[in-house]
Amino acid sequence: MSLSSADIAHLEAVLAQGKKPKVVFTDAAGQVAGRTGKVVALDPGGVDDFVHVAFGSDELSFSAAELRLPAPGEGARRAPRQRSNEPAAPAGPGLLPDEPAPKPKPVVSERKPVTAPEASQPAAVAEPAAAPKKKVARPRAATAKHPELSITLTYEDGEWSVAASRGARAVVKGAKVAHSNALAMCQASGSDEVAEIVDEVVEKIRSEAAEEASRLRRQLEEAEARLAELK
Repeated sequence: MSLSSADIAHLEAVLAQGKKPKVVFTDAAGQVAGRTGKVVALDPGGVDDFVHVAFGSDELSFSAAELRLPAPGEGARRAPRQRSNEPAAPAGPGLLPDEPAPKPKPVVSERKPVTAPEASQPAAVAEPAAAPKKKVARPRAATAKHPELSITLTYEDGEWSVAASRGARAVVKGAKVAHSNALAMCQASGSDEVAEIVDEVVEKIRSEAAEEASRLRRQLEEAEARLAELK
């Protein structure tokens, strides 16, 4: 496959835009077959070699049979290099010789030290499961006991009252007690501490009663004086 008349017209149009179109060397180009170059000019006066192509550091003229347009994506592909063990073909007239093939690098086999597999450690002997601890029975707290009968004697606001409860349940609340009966109950306890406290209460009652009697006498005297004035 070589350049057709349509391809040459395409190259002329691209050159007219100031661009350098790419071409690929065919097998007819000999040593450079498969490589790519850029068209720099077309010589309309030339008979055969009228396409001026630049590649590498050379710029030579080729015929239409020695060139073709690259296929899509072919422009980025490079021509395969010759193997180092094959002798390089002699350079054609007017062409630069191919670049010397790079010397093959000595293959260094990297050996890694083989480590012996680690001896598997013996599995840890499972310890025998500890026997479940027995729960120590805790002594139950002694249930609070309430007295079967509780009697309370109270003196408040010049009056004695008694209350009685059986267990936690109140049986009597604030029953009034005569002064003499209350004193008799306190004396029946036979407790010196209770007798001392009752004496203080009785002394207070006497003092209050004396003040009340004195007040009433004054009122009585005043009332009798008014009656005397009315006679």
